[in-house]
Amino acid sequence: MKKIVITVLLVCFGYQSFFGQEQLSLSLKKDTDKTVNETEHFYLMEITNSSKSNIQFSISTENVACKDISAQNQVLLKQSALNKQKSNVNSAMSIEAGATLEFYVKISRPQDTKLNTWNCSQVKAISNTGKPLSNPIIIKSLIPDPKSFN
Repeated sequence: MKKIVITVLLVCFGYQSFFGQEQLSLSLKKDTDKTVNETEHFYLMEITNSSKSNIQFSISTENVACKDISAQNQVLLKQSALNKQKSNVNSAMSIEAGATLEFYVKISRPQDTKLNTWNCSQVKAISNTGKPLSNPIIIKSLIPDPKSFN
């Protein structure tokens, strides 16, 4: 009986390990070219499909709490996913097995954003049900006070 229980547990663990792994690998390919005092920044991202099948996914971008910065020193910024031509990505994308796809994440702030604050934006690939399909990438942004540059 012990052998049967152990075998069932090993099969369940193996199934979970195989199917629970992230199938897409997300990385920051190129940081923004703009100075920190600009209101708009573009980050070139790259996603790789390491599975053996095509995958449908969407890019999720959201504000998250910066772990090492107090809440009162954090602000919310606007993020959006853009294709390689810097047009909005409004629908699910598809990536072939073994392929790599590049896209941009645009992070922008209003002119009246509180200065000397920080933002952390999380980017990840998700399924149509919201399940994470990739590792998350955190982009940390400073909103500086221009007076500090003098």
